[in-house]
Amino acid sequence: MTRTVFALTCASALALAASASAAPTPKSLGGARVHVVYPGQTLAMIAKRYNVSVDALCKANGITRKSAIRPKQRLVLPSRDGDTVPASLDPDPDLARPEKGDKPEKGDKAKPEKAEEKLAKGKKKASTLVLSSYTGSWRGQVFKKGKITDSARAGIEKVLAAWRTGQHQAINDRLIRILVKVSDHFGGKPIRVVSGYRPYSPTQYTPHSRHNSGHALDFSIPGVSNKVLRDYCRTLTNVGCGFYPNSSFVHLDVRETSAYWVDFSGPGQAPRYADAQGRDPGEAEREEPAVGAGDGSGGDEQTFDPDEI
Repeated sequence: MTRTVFALTCASALALAASASAAPTPKSLGGARVHVVYPGQTLAMIAKRYNVSVDALCKANGITRKSAIRPKQRLVLPSRDGDTVPASLDPDPDLARPEKGDKPEKGDKAKPEKAEEKLAKGKKKASTLVLSSYTGSWRGQVFKKGKITDSARAGIEKVLAAWRTGQHQAINDRLIRILVKVSDHFGGKPIRVVSGYRPYSPTQYTPHSRHNSGHALDFSIPGVSNKVLRDYCRTLTNVGCGFYPNSSFVHLDVRETSAYWVDFSGPGQAPRYADAQGRDPGEAEREEPAVGAGDGSGGDEQTFDPDEI
């Protein structure tokens, strides 16, 4: 009898331990919490899984409750107090795996898995990119059979042309594809380009600006806060993301190694990069930020050689 009771006690303890280990916990990469959507999942299911509200999840990603989500889409997760903890991330296939017991709630309209798989394979209406800047505007579909069309390339180059001179520059293909990805994430909202291509000038802070080669842009999305836009851009792979609290845009560029920086300078001012504690160092000009800071975009952007990052 004693042996039987002991065995039952052990079995119960093991079951409780297994149950605790199987409970869904937020995935963390580089200090950030990001969820990769899997087929059939909804915003309500994701919010319930991480014990956050649907409204907080929507706010963290600049979307609404009615926004469509698709498999393999990465969503920034808010913390319990509603703030987000962003970071630059590499894709993690484990994040796309459903947890046991992750089931739709009653009344939660989850699309059938087959339908979602078709969407993931491109069996849906092609994305429409909407851009505007000082040099013009363009609206249209960027891809045909997975390739950037000539008309899209010409339209994007026009919008990202140098605003002072109207001079054009070929825009990097990966930057175009990332622009479409950003647009899709925020429901196709118009993208306002503040600065795209900038011809080299001897008065710019350094000769290495990615704006000079069509690899960078400064932009915002009306209706989406720059903090939310920044948080999403930081989930992208191999990009430079600059946040400018005293300006009206977020900087985004393509590069071999991801980087993030905060610049407290205002329009036309020399870069004023945050210190190690993330604070404004003051009005004193700094010749260069700490190693790893990346590109700056105050006025004519300060940029560093990739080998220094």
